[in-house]
Amino acid sequence: MGVSLQKLKITVLFNMLCHVKSGLALKTTLLAAAIFFSFMPTASQAYVYPDTPSFGSGFSEPYPSPEWSLSALRGYIPVAPGKKGQGDHPLCASASDPHCANVDSILADLIIPPCYSDADRICVEGLEIGAEGKPLEKATLDHELTTNKTPADAKLGLPAGGSASLWNAPSVAHQGNTLSYAVIVSAGYHIDKKAPINLQKFEAIRFEAKVVPVNIKKGAYCGYEIFEVADDGYGFGEVNTSSRMVGEGCKYSEYKECILTEKGSCAAPAEFLPNSRVALTLRMDSKVTGWLFGRMKDVDVAITAIDTKNNKLRVEATSVNLLSGTAWVAKKDLINYPDLYAYMKKNWFIGDGKFEDWLDKTGSSWGDLMPTGTFDQFKVWEQLIKPNPEDNWRWNFASSNNNNANGTNCFAQAGKDKLIGLVTTNAPIYDSGAPAFKDGALSYKVAGLHFKADGSVFKGSYDLAIRSDVARCLYGFSNAPIRASVSVLSSDGSTQDVASELVTEKNGWMTLSAKNFTFSAPTIKVKLIQDKPLVSGTDQSKQSAPIAKSVAKLKVIVCVKGKMIKKVSGSNPKCPTGYNAN
Repeated sequence: MGVSLQKLKITVLFNMLCHVKSGLALKTTLLAAAIFFSFMPTASQAYVYPDTPSFGSGFSEPYPSPEWSLSALRGYIPVAPGKKGQGDHPLCASASDPHCANVDSILADLIIPPCYSDADRICVEGLEIGAEGKPLEKATLDHELTTNKTPADAKLGLPAGGSASLWNAPSVAHQGNTLSYAVIVSAGYHIDKKAPINLQKFEAIRFEAKVVPVNIKKGAYCGYEIFEVADDGYGFGEVNTSSRMVGEGCKYSEYKECILTEKGSCAAPAEFLPNSRVALTLRMDSKVTGWLFGRMKDVDVAITAIDTKNNKLRVEATSVNLLSGTAWVAKKDLINYPDLYAYMKKNWFIGDGKFEDWLDKTGSSWGDLMPTGTFDQFKVWEQLIKPNPEDNWRWNFASSNNNNANGTNCFAQAGKDKLIGLVTTNAPIYDSGAPAFKDGALSYKVAGLHFKADGSVFKGSYDLAIRSDVARCLYGFSNAPIRASVSVLSSDGSTQDVASELVTEKNGWMTLSAKNFTFSAPTIKVKLIQDKPLVSGTDQSKQSAPIAKSVAKLKVIVCVKGKMIKKVSGSNPKCPTGYNAN
């Protein structure tokens, strides 16, 4: 919309860090910005602009972009009183870099490297891949990409930043007919440099893990680096950061299908085999707490403590095929869609009042619907979105530190030091926060199109894995077995029938699922039920007195058959067939 790509990136980085007063606001802003930046559109979402000046939008699960799969530390200095601007954002070589000595805070965006020894922490330990219905096989590390790294600071609780890695499966090729898979795990940390020295620690604010099948292309490719911009070009004279290719002969147009690049090679995304099974094992800081959410189904989660500060997290699940879609509306026809018109006017460059000016221009513009939380935006575009026919197989998960859903203490207390649960769905639009606990049910919002491109009904899937102790806390349950009731409330108020079951309860986790529900904007409700709670030994004194058993009186009868006589006893004795009572 008349703004260069580089300036757009700088502007959003401004908005990420400036005017943030509370930790909660910072987490929310940074997570949203990270999701906005860390992706590029799928191939099916190619921006083919119509001849008529139009507005366009679409939704898909976007791929990572190479310039945002980099580790970097960025400082923040607020704008001086009485001046205009958004503050300075210097690039820090380390957490103790003198260049960042006067910053108010530091944001660390880190790519988690592979593990190289048993002593390594905050790293990718292993990847396993399996075809549908086949056993998993361990992939081997090919290499970690060559990019700038950031140093750890043990005193301040900051892990080292590395690079994404490429792995090779022994025999499970993806639809691109190769054995290569990219693992991109990123984590965000933040430190308040104005806090008392003894309280200055980096706190985890986001976490994300992706496994992407890739084809490796050789050629005149370059890697990326993040660099400092001395003057952002907006007239404020403020410092910021941006990204650029490193090397000679680099052309941006050659990189449109690359999710990772380095000197001489490009990793281009491919598709999983249908319903591939994937397991990713990570050694992670125990500061990564709260809820995980993502794109997978039939999930199995295991968390074990490595030491007092780190956990081993293993997530095994099946990939899901996601629906994507695109929409266009001619500017001259926008007035016929009043809800869409009002939404776009309100959100046009944060309501700068110039929306009508853009309606009179001849150009077209495009804006993506991000998968997480854009329910209002989806609603106003829904009637215009046409589904894309291409496969869109994905496997990923991320964290949310929104633990205190509806003020429930069970979430808030558990989320302080542990992961609570994992919510996954194939819904195009979903809520990235914790399920809301209300009226005895865990509720979760999703949205999507009712039909696929071939006219068939798009069927939804939803998986919930929740720590057993948290589930029992919510309902006041004992350790007795628990059943699950799953309902899907459609946007028109009707209730859908779904196939659901309590899949398993093991290793301290409960896992259940809902399958085959339909869209456009249903709410999934999970209610846990326990019929007969067990009473622990400490509660035996509270039980009512035992009931004395009544002993039935025995009766004896004599049964005769010719010369044969039998005596039969019991509470209600009867003679055998052929015998008569005497």
